[in-house]
Amino acid sequence: MLAEQIRLFATLTDLTKQEKIVKAITESISDGKYAQGDSLPSVNQLSKDLGYGRETVVKAYNSLKERGIISAKHGLGYFVSSEDPDQQLTIALVLYGFQTFQQNFYDTLRRDLGDGYNIDVFFHHNNAAVYDSIIKEIRLKYGMYIVAPIQSDFSEELLTSLPADKLLIVDRYLYVSDEVSRVTQEFEISMLRAFEELGSRIRDFSELILYYRDDTDYPAGIYDACAKWSRDNDMPLTVYKKFQTDHISPSALFVTVGDSDLWHLLKYAHETDLQVGKDIGIISHNDSVVKEFIAGGITTFSTDFGQMADRAASFVLERKKINEIIPSVLIRRGSL
Repeated sequence: MLAEQIRLFATLTDLTKQEKIVKAITESISDGKYAQGDSLPSVNQLSKDLGYGRETVVKAYNSLKERGIISAKHGLGYFVSSEDPDQQLTIALVLYGFQTFQQNFYDTLRRDLGDGYNIDVFFHHNNAAVYDSIIKEIRLKYGMYIVAPIQSDFSEELLTSLPADKLLIVDRYLYVSDEVSRVTQEFEISMLRAFEELGSRIRDFSELILYYRDDTDYPAGIYDACAKWSRDNDMPLTVYKKFQTDHISPSALFVTVGDSDLWHLLKYAHETDLQVGKDIGIISHNDSVVKEFIAGGITTFSTDFGQMADRAASFVLERKKINEIIPSVLIRRGSL
C-alpha cells in the first residue's frame, strides 16, 4: 500500500526519493490509511518494493521520527506514533521539577523555538529510578533531547543511549562524551567570587549558617564555596539539613539553597522581630520575582536560566555543537 502511494509521486520531479517517502506516509496518515499504532513496512521491504537504496528509506524514516510522527521499537520495526501529519520536530525536555527558575527556562525555550517545534516535558525530581525510567522511555522516540541530568556515574552511562549529536546537557554539568553538547552552570568559583564582592559586609557577621542536604540535588559547589570561605576567613560555619528555630542567633549570615528553608527563616524572623539585613543576613540560591520584593529584597546568587534557554534553542535551531558555562551572578538586595 505504501509503495503504491509513493509511486503516485513518480512524476513529481521536484521531490527527492526521501521526500516522496515522507510525503506518502504523512498523506496516508492524513487520509486515514494509517492510524496511531499501525506498523510501517520494514526498511528492507520498502527498499525492495521501491527499488530505492536502504539509506534513502532510513533517512526518510529518521526525519519522521524526529518530528514524532513515527517511532521505532527495537526488534519490532517502525510504527505510527502521531496522527498529526503536520507535526514538526518534537523535543524531549527532562528537568528536575517545575520550579520558578525552570519554568523560566521552559518559557524562554518555548518562545525562542516558535510554533514549529513540540516540547514534551518530563520531571525526575532527582530520583534515580524515575530518571532511569524516563531516559529509557524517551530514547529513539524524539528528534532532540535536552536533559538536566542527575550528576552520577550511572547517569553518564545511561545518557550514552541517546544520540550524541541530538543531546544537550543543561543546568548541572555532566560529561558524557566529547560529542555531547552542554550549556551548564557553575557554582563554587562563582559563589566565591560573590563572597569576595560582598567582602567586608560578610565579615560584619559572626558566623555562617548553611542549609544544605547532600541527599538532594543541591549543588556540591555551594557547600564547597562556603567551606572554603569559612577556612580562608576564619569564620565559623555550621551546616544544617533543614531549618529549626534553635538555629537562629543574631549576627549570623544564612545561606539557603532550597526555598522552603528561606520561607521558614523569614517567617521566624518576622515573628521574633529580627531585622533581615541588620540582625541577620541572608543569601539565597536562585533568583525569583518574589525574592526581589519580600522582606525588603533577598540577596541572591543565581544563574540566568533565560540565557541558558536561549543557548539551548540555538542548539536545536542551528544543530551545531555547543559547550558553554552560563555564569552565576550576585544580585544584591536588602538582606545583605
